Amino acid sequence: MKSLENLRAQELSLIGSYFQPGTRVLEIGGGNGYQASLLHALGATVKSIDVAQRPVDRQTFFPVDIYDGRTIPSADDSFDVVFSSNVLEHIQDIDGMMAEIHRVLKVGGVALHILPTPVWRFWTIVAHYVYLIIRVFGLRRPVASGHVPSLREKMQRSGLWATVMRVLVAGPHGEYPSATSELWYYSRTRWLRVFRKNSFHVVQSSPSGIFYTGFTIMPSLSISARQRLARILGSSTFIYVLRKV
Repeated sequence: MKSLENLRAQELSLIGSYFQPGTRVLEIGGGNGYQASLLHALGATVKSIDVAQRPVDRQTFFPVDIYDGRTIPSADDSFDVVFSSNVLEHIQDIDGMMAEIHRVLKVGGVALHILPTPVWRFWTIVAHYVYLIIRVFGLRRPVASGHVPSLREKMQRSGLWATVMRVLVAGPHGEYPSATSELWYYSRTRWLRVFRKNSFHVVQSSPSGIFYTGFTIMPSLSISARQRLARILGSSTFIYVLRKV
């Protein structure tokens, strides 16, 4: 997971100026608390929340409160900043979540969201088949960006036929019909529509300038090398800075 943590730290560094000492921050989808620990180190006052069903790592970096995935357990106008990293694509009722974020943000508060791009989606589809080749031929197993369930876990959760299809055909990453449909759902155009529809002013929407896939085939690749790749292949994430209106 060290490779993934390095990527997340680099993405977070691009918006570090929003987390001044004393800033009240809500992180949605805290996972193992790694990014919350970085925000805390900057001097921000951090509340991190996530659902109980999230994959749990052995190591936790910062306390993460469990919530129901719908209603944020905080009062209105509680936070200066709401932050999420690669989370919104996993939320089924996105309008409901946007309303909750709007509710808990102070007037003039900022929402910061890091989200995968169509570039990430396309190259992760390609990496899915590279991953299969590596597994079939018993080569070195790539490190996945996130939890990769075992075959037994997949069969218990989805059944034999669905598992076979998921192996042969790259499946969706988030709450969308298919991997190919996510080429649209992850687009900047689509996300800007979602944010504006839900009463947020888009202050900034910019590429992170880092390239990676859902399967980090070369986990030791440096951040500078990934930045060079992003100039050729495109950025894997976009950063959205929103102001509550």
